[in-house]
Amino acid sequence: MFTLAALATAALAATTYTAVCGALALRFTAARRQRPNAGPPAARGVSFAARDGRARIDGWYLASEAAQPAVVFVHGKDACRGDELKAATGSLVAALQARGIAVLMIDLRGHGTSSGARLTYGARERFDVLGAVDWLRAQGHARIGVLGASMGAASALMAAADEPAIAALVADSPFADFGRMIERHYRKLARLPGFFLPGALAAARLLTGENLLHVRPIARARLLAGRPVLVIHSAGDRFIPAADGRAIAQAIGAELWTTDTHGHIGSYRGAPAQYTERVLAFFGRHLLSA
Repeated sequence: MFTLAALATAALAATTYTAVCGALALRFTAARRQRPNAGPPAARGVSFAARDGRARIDGWYLASEAAQPAVVFVHGKDACRGDELKAATGSLVAALQARGIAVLMIDLRGHGTSSGARLTYGARERFDVLGAVDWLRAQGHARIGVLGASMGAASALMAAADEPAIAALVADSPFADFGRMIERHYRKLARLPGFFLPGALAAARLLTGENLLHVRPIARARLLAGRPVLVIHSAGDRFIPAADGRAIAQAIGAELWTTDTHGHIGSYRGAPAQYTERVLAFFGRHLLSA
C-alpha cells in the first residue's frame, strides 16, 4: 500500500509539475496582439514572406524620392508597427524620408496583422527582418539599415549577423542573453518557485521548436565587429538594464549612447529631438555617404 501511495503521489506531483510548466510556457510564448493604428499618410501597405517561409509579414512602406537607402523599423514584444519606440515615430520617419531614406515598418510574426506564431524572442523573428531585407532589395534598394527596439533589437542583431546586406544597425534597448533575462524576471512574472523554470523552458521548446536558452544576441553580435552599429539604452531601464546594451556594444566595438532617460525603450520618448538627430546622423553617415 505504501508503495502504491508513493507512486500515486509521485505521479500526481509529476502531472502537476508538467501542467504548471506547460501553462507557463504557453504564457511566455504568447504575444498580446496590438493592432496598428492608421499609418503615416504616405505609407503603402505591403506584405511579404519571412525568409524561413513560415510567416507572412505585413508592413508599411514609405518611399523616398531618392529611393536608394532604406531602413527597416522593428518593434519589440507585444508591440506593432508604428509603436516601435513607445512614442509616435512620425517625426523620425519624416526626417529619414527628407534625407532620401525610405522606411519599411513591419509587424513581426504573431504581432499586428502578420500571421500567427509563438514568441521565440528573436530565434525565428530574425527571419522576419531578413524577409524585409529581401523585399527591399527586390524594390531596388542597394543599402539597407535596421532600427530595432527590445526584442526587435535582438532580432535585428541576429539577422545582421546572418546578412551582410544590412549595412548599418541601430539597436535600442537590446537584451544580451535570453536565459539571464528570464532568470531576472521569472519570480516577478510567474510568482512561482524557481524549480518550475527549467520545465517551462523545456515545454517552450516543444511549443516553438526552439531552445530559447540559445537566444544570445551578444554571442551573435560578435560577428558584427567592424560593421556600423549604434547601441542605445536608457540609463533608467529597469527591465533590460543598460549593462546589457553596454556589453553588446563592447562585444561589437560599436558606438554606445546611454541616455539620461527612464523606462524600457525610454530614450526616444524622453528625448525625441536628440534621438532623431543622433539616428539621422548615424544612418546618413553609413547609408548615404557610401
